[in-house]
Formats: sequence, C-alpha cells, structure tokens
Amino acid sequence: MDMIRLDAATPFGTGVITDYSCVSNTNLMNMMIRYRRMVAGGYQAVTSEEIADHFMGGRFFVSPKIDGEIWFLVLDGNDACMVSPRGRVIHGSIPLLEEARSFAPRCVGTTIIAGELFAANKTARPRVGDVAMLFGGGAAAQVEALGFAPFDLVAGGDGQGVMPLNSYEDRLAVLTRLCEGGKRVTPVKTEVVGAASDIVTLFADWVTDGKAEGLVVRSSSERIYKVKEAITIDAAIIGYTLRSEDPNQVRSILFALMREDGMYQILGPIGNLGDDDQRVKLMELLVGTESMSDYRHASSSGELYRFVRPTHVAEIKVSDLQSQDSSGQPAKRMVLKFESDRWESVRLMPGVSMIHPVFLRMRPDKQVNVADVRISQVTDRCHLPDVQSKITVADLPKSELIRREVYTKKTKDQVAVRKLLVWKTHKESIDPSYPAFVVHFTDYSAGRKEPLTREVRLAPTHSAAMQIAEGMLEENIKKGWERVQPS
Repeated sequence: MDMIRLDAATPFGTGVITDYSCVSNTNLMNMMIRYRRMVAGGYQAVTSEEIADHFMGGRFFVSPKIDGEIWFLVLDGNDACMVSPRGRVIHGSIPLLEEARSFAPRCVGTTIIAGELFAANKTARPRVGDVAMLFGGGAAAQVEALGFAPFDLVAGGDGQGVMPLNSYEDRLAVLTRLCEGGKRVTPVKTEVVGAASDIVTLFADWVTDGKAEGLVVRSSSERIYKVKEAITIDAAIIGYTLRSEDPNQVRSILFALMREDGMYQILGPIGNLGDDDQRVKLMELLVGTESMSDYRHASSSGELYRFVRPTHVAEIKVSDLQSQDSSGQPAKRMVLKFESDRWESVRLMPGVSMIHPVFLRMRPDKQVNVADVRISQVTDRCHLPDVQSKITVADLPKSELIRREVYTKKTKDQVAVRKLLVWKTHKESIDPSYPAFVVHFTDYSAGRKEPLTREVRLAPTHSAAMQIAEGMLEENIKKGWERVQPS
C-alpha cells in the first residue's frame, strides 16, 4: 500500500505498528482529520436525565457507544490497514486486517471506514485502556483481541452506493453490505426509533445493564448526540477569579485532582457556580486563602486565576470527559506541586477536558488527599498514560523579558499604573504546548470598583507579539499617560 510509510514500523503481534504521521498520502490524511474534527466537534453531550428534552420526536438511529478509540479502516485494492486520526498505522497479518481484506473485492475505489477500534473482553465490556495496553505489547501483543466496529463511511463504497451519500441510512447500508459475514469487523448495532421513550428503553438495556458506556444517537438531520450518565467528581479548589461587576462574587473556580504521587493535575475551570448568593458564599470561603504560584493560568477572558491553598473540596457534575481534542491530540493539563504554601509548576501531562461542567456543592466531609480527590475518578472513564508514574520538574529554559513599558497617570491624590510586558519563552521547540511569545498588560487604578485587571495574549512569532503589544498601547495609552523610564 503506497499511501503509508512502514520503514520505521515496529512489531505488533503478528503485524506491525508505526509511530504518528506515517501516512504519505496528504489527501487521505486530510480527509480523515476533517472527519475526526467534524465528529468530535459535532457531538452534543446529553445525560440520561435529559433524553426527553432533546428527542421530542422524529427518526433516530441509536447505537451503543463502544469504549474504544476512533480509527479508520482503509481498503485499497486488495490490501487493508488501520489508520489513527494522527497518522499512526497498523498493518500486516493481524486477524482483524485479514478479515477486512476479504471485503476488499466488494469496494469501489479507495474506501475509508470510520469506527471504534476496541479490545474484546470475555468477562466485561471493552475499555479504552485495554487498547492502549495492547499497543504497548510489541511482538507479544495479543492482536487477536482487536475488533473494529464501523459506524460511518468516509470515502468509497460498493456497487450499490458510493460517496458522497448524504443520508446516514444509505451510508449504514453500504457498511452492512461491505462487512457482511464479518466477526472482528462488524458495523455497530443500530436501532431505528421514533420516540424519546424508545431511547430511554435502549439506554436501560445497553447502558444501565453495563453492556456499553453510553448511546450514540443520530437524528435524520445528521445531528449526533452522545448520551451518558452524568458524571460527578470530587475535586480540590486551587484558584478563583472575581466578577468584574462585583468583586464580592467569585466568577469562576479552578479545580484539580490529586495524582498518586501527591501532585495536583489541573482538571479545569467552572463558571457555572449558581446564583449570586452562592458566588458570595464562595468568595467568603476563599478570601484570605491565597498562596504564591510560579504558574499562571488565564481564564478565557484573559484574567489570571488567584491561586489558593488546597483546603476545600467541591462536588462537580459533567456530562462527559474527553482525553483528546477534536484533532485527536492529547488534552494536556499542567501538573503542580504544593509545598511551603507555594504552587510550583512541574510539567504538562495528558489530562481531560470537562464537557458542560457544573458546580454542585461544597463537600466539608471530604479532605484534599489522594483518596478523596483521586485522579482515578477520571481514569476510570478515560485512559491517561503515565498517570501512576512519579514525574519530575521539566528542565525547560527560562523565559526572556524582551519588552517592558510602564506608564502612570496622576488624578487628584491617586496614581494609576499601566504596564506592558512581552516575554520570549524559548520553550516552544521543546514542548509545543508552550507559546513562543507571551504579551501581558496590567491596568491598576485604586479608584475603580475592580482596581486590578490583566490581559494575557499569546503569539507564535516576534512580529505577531509586537503587533499585539502595539495594539494594547494604542488602545490603553492616551493623553495624560506618562512613560516611566527604567532606573
């Protein structure tokens, strides 16, 4: 198969597996990346309690959500391979691929099928972590356990239907014909229903009984829903921001979970905290507990979180957790160490993104320890590599301050200060999660309702950073502001 590169492949059971970016056909890879983004970005998370609100009537294609990884089966000529959204390739005489090759004569042109790659388990339903374990097995990997559940047609087809096919029903019919007689490659089970009550029944049959992790529901208009039980997590509060319109209220809270080595991994922020009274109570709880931190975490609006001592636990609810972004890249979150009343950044590690997070309540009966705010609350649902490993502080070069400008303006007996800082991180080539440049603008005025505001912008190049900096100065430094010369 000339569209893949196997020169650096390593043994994988009776076949081989490559590292990432081993698809030489750019058009093929772009097609799979676009599909992955469309599906991941198009899913709407729905909890089991919300089924009646989202499915009022119509025609729905309902399938069990298999706990595996999204991969693509590529059939070209008489050959077959598996390709991940990041360009990792599985090839060779693996049972799954041998079966898929028997389907190749039915295909018209290069056929690409999207589905869930999973590891069969005789005693329980498949788990995504089982796939990751197989990938690490090398020549001894039990590849006969691999299965593939197709759920959509991306390219190609058969003699009765070739892409583009706008109807999911038509695409599913092609998959059924192509995979007829398959055991390891079998299209995902799909029921066509017309009412929310039918979806509730299928949820009870497939999910509540433990056969699947959730449902995937496709409407006749091609909208895709992922239906799961709501997830509750006990997490440590490590930071907060204030409401600009009322500094007595918390705007958002930053949460973390504790790894087995005692370090904290950021879970993410939540702004859905309840009514104004709840926000005031949270402010009263957190004020005065601030601590120093060498790590800066900015909110979506650019405001920096105020870090606090990890003494409080809250219960939160999410509709889903995702360990990858829409491109299939790991969702990395910072790991922090708390010692001597100070937070210290350690390094970015694979983490999760929360979907529709909501603050439920404080948990005074819980403590911030490895048991009560354990990271396994997440890893029970998402595979995270190296979560049990003890990690050390990353040896990264220091950032360089390349521009600093301070301006003051005196009004009556008060002096307002505005400061521009630009850093070159020197880290982007070592860890791509770091930006090349950071632009920071501080605005302090004692007479305002909220005296201190900050804006943080990231830039990939020196010229882009300088353009952002000039824009900030043009917007904020008007008549009456005087530049303070550095001493």
